[in-house]
Amino acid sequence: MSERNDPVRDLVHLREKIESLFQDALGRSSGSPVTAPAGTWRPPVDVWAQDDRYHLRLDLPGVTADSLTLEIEGGVLHVRGERREAGVPRDKMLRAERPHGRFSVAIALPPSCDPQGVEAHQRDGVLEIVLRRVVPVASGRVRVTLR
Repeated sequence: MSERNDPVRDLVHLREKIESLFQDALGRSSGSPVTAPAGTWRPPVDVWAQDDRYHLRLDLPGVTADSLTLEIEGGVLHVRGERREAGVPRDKMLRAERPHGRFSVAIALPPSCDPQGVEAHQRDGVLEIVLRRVVPVASGRVRVTLR
């Protein structure tokens, strides 16, 4: 990904880190069972660049494909979904550490990402997203010589 300064991407990344820290703190401090209000849990995400593609992996065990929504808007990839409860009555649960309910992940995409070239599939509880990289069109000043 580009190393150039992008304040919006930096702010989105900072927000993701802060949300992750709060989620970790909530999960560790509440003991057993862990209960997270809807929309507060965040799955772990790996992002890397390889050849002409960006790759993302999200750990989503127990999340069905029909509960997932993937959208790109304004240069940000949004992954939303819901993990439903396991169907075990709360009074029978001895320990509950896996969060359930709705989640949302927002990942700022670099300008070299082609929003039309996206592939996604889910297998073994892992959502994999592959985005094509394109050579960005030169911007800024271009000197034109007269002949």
